[in-house]
Amino acid sequence: MARKKELRRQLRALQSSVPQEWIQAASRLVVSQLKSFPPYRVGNTIMCFVSLPREVHTHDLLREMQREAKNVVIPWCDGAELRLFRFRNFDELVPGTLGILEPAEWFRTASDRVATPEELDLVLVPGLGFDRRGGRLGRGKGYYDRFLKQLPARVPKVALAFEWQLVDEIPMLAHDVRMDWIITEKNIYPCH
Repeated sequence: MARKKELRRQLRALQSSVPQEWIQAASRLVVSQLKSFPPYRVGNTIMCFVSLPREVHTHDLLREMQREAKNVVIPWCDGAELRLFRFRNFDELVPGTLGILEPAEWFRTASDRVATPEELDLVLVPGLGFDRRGGRLGRGKGYYDRFLKQLPARVPKVALAFEWQLVDEIPMLAHDVRMDWIITEKNIYPCH
């Protein structure tokens, strides 16, 4: 745990030093790589995080997936769990847990908007850091680890990250879930 805490501190410091213009340009390259990725191209229902300012930007990606007629699902925090919501537009989102945009409370549970892990064809995951074996360092709350354990084995878990987020080794605990792939601005890394 101490090693994870120190790694989080280092990666947060690095993250805060990267210019926003670079993040925007590199994010476009990450998305371009993603679009060439076969599981993305054939995927119909895709879960994607709504990015924070210093993560791979996904706001344009969410809109592009809709234009491509994909079913777009976003996560939201319900207590200690992630729930799934069918995304339609940003007007429906408000700042929620940890400042992340999520569906406004009044229609989160509308029957036509709720999605389940079994429906997903691909999951796009954020994180502070990753290693090439699929180790992931999140923000320390465990939301994604708990959620990813519910996914059917057939659903690829894909990290969207920048090259500077790749480290030699992420200390993994028993409850941590590994990524299947990492997509950066430079490459698509299999983690098998």
